[in-house]
Amino acid sequence: MLDSNTNLEIVEAQAPSPALAEDNPFSSMMERFDEAAQILGLNPDIYVLLRRPDSEFKFAIPVTDDYGEIQVFNGFRIRHNLSMGPCLGGLRLDENLKRDELRALAAWNTWKCAALGVPFGGSMGGINFDPRKHSPMVVEKVVRRYTAGLMDFLGPERDIIAPDLHSHEQVMAWCLDTYSMHTRHTETAVVVGKPEGLGGTAGRHSAIGRGVRVLMEKRLADMGFTSKAEVVIQGAGIVASQVARQMIEYGHKVIAMGDISGGVHNAAGLDIEALLAHRESTGSVKGFPGGDSINDSQLLSIKCDVLIPAAAANQINSKTAPHVNAKLMVEAANAPTSGRGDTILQERGIPVVPDLLGNSGSVIIAYFEWVQNRMGYKWPLSDVEDRLDRMVLEAYTRARNAAAKHKVGLRLATCMLGVDRVSYFDSLRGIYG
Repeated sequence: MLDSNTNLEIVEAQAPSPALAEDNPFSSMMERFDEAAQILGLNPDIYVLLRRPDSEFKFAIPVTDDYGEIQVFNGFRIRHNLSMGPCLGGLRLDENLKRDELRALAAWNTWKCAALGVPFGGSMGGINFDPRKHSPMVVEKVVRRYTAGLMDFLGPERDIIAPDLHSHEQVMAWCLDTYSMHTRHTETAVVVGKPEGLGGTAGRHSAIGRGVRVLMEKRLADMGFTSKAEVVIQGAGIVASQVARQMIEYGHKVIAMGDISGGVHNAAGLDIEALLAHRESTGSVKGFPGGDSINDSQLLSIKCDVLIPAAAANQINSKTAPHVNAKLMVEAANAPTSGRGDTILQERGIPVVPDLLGNSGSVIIAYFEWVQNRMGYKWPLSDVEDRLDRMVLEAYTRARNAAAKHKVGLRLATCMLGVDRVSYFDSLRGIYG
């Protein structure tokens, strides 16, 4: 159905197919939600409400390319739940964008915010567009047109844009400027992940990595492991780089790291800054002279203390999970483990700190930026780090307690915390109409 006032296609949210493939992230998310709802004894009416996104929007983004020709891309914004406050969700630039993936990420953001005690609902957006294949001028046009197309839905009290795949500080600055031009005033709190001079927060470039490192150290301590850890990181992008730098700064050893093109292993420890510089200059970890070249399957099977998936979804699946050779896995990526992969890890006795906790630094730092923008006051880095550590560890403790109470794994326990909190406040608010 097309809204004549906004040119937005308003798509009614549909229940998921009951038979989705293992590599479908929406399937994995719904499987965990269903299990959490069953254990919690969720009210059937609330179950129906939470099982589908609140709203979905699809709209056309026509732009003139570098050759004077018009290309039309599709823009999406999916809002899962608004009961806890305004929605928070990323902008993903990916020509292979899948709506099911956006639905899954929007729902995960809802459960993550609720489990962390952050007053946001979950959303997610994207454009089926690869910025690497276009000039900066075309990328700017696409991003600005996307933001303008969502003017009726964005806002610091409605829906807040955060960076995601192929979105960076410049993209967020374009979103901020476009929104502000339409509202006739600078509204910094509508976008997070901005440059510091435009309302961005100190600590953003290390928040996810810091959260991963703090949780890793806490979980290892709970396991009785007191030495510095030998770590394998899958990925070499922004998140993986943050994780690697945090590990080195706090005395841990990164013995292997890899991206889609290949990996490198050095039992004595990798020179992370040299490796990241090599990737920056060549576009890949492959060929780095500071270790032995390995492929992705070898990377995941290296014996280590901690494996940190920090790349794409569903990398730890029914094929790779049997070969994981780590004492602990901490998820830095969104949904890196499929449902079947998670079952295999549980059967093998490998504890996992799930993504709802593992990459929670992204949500917490976004919340901090939003709060500072609304206050008009900038926090010092020490305050940001102290508050982030506290929120991450408090959420971890709540999840561990829930896991013990319900005799379930940490992944399901964290999901249950989020679902229980959202369902409780949905019930209090009731249904309008």
